[in-house]
Amino acid sequence: MKKIVTCTVCPNGCEIQVDYTTKEDAVLNGYGCKRGITYAIDECFEPKRTFTSSIKISGSDRRALPVRTDKPIPKDLIMKAAEAVSAMELKVPVKCGEVLKENFLDTEAKLVSAMTLEGGDK
Repeated sequence: MKKIVTCTVCPNGCEIQVDYTTKEDAVLNGYGCKRGITYAIDECFEPKRTFTSSIKISGSDRRALPVRTDKPIPKDLIMKAAEAVSAMELKVPVKCGEVLKENFLDTEAKLVSAMTLEGGDK
């Protein structure tokens, strides 16, 4: 199988060509650094993304609190993560960086607040 991966690890944005049948026999071309090799292999076999969303909040002028995971989670769990946060509701106060859920979806990632809301905030 052949795949072209645009690396996002650094600003160079290398286009890495990956030719593979298994992880062990992958042949890569076009990478600018060792981090690009790791990124391209992960993107072909275990893609991950940082999850961002919002959660309903009460006690504030805002209707929703932006949230994110503190590290990337498997890409195939993104829809399940969206379903999980859509069922959640919080009350103020909430601090930026506050951990809202440890081990989110059994991924070892934490779901954290991306904003501070005290109450009556706009």
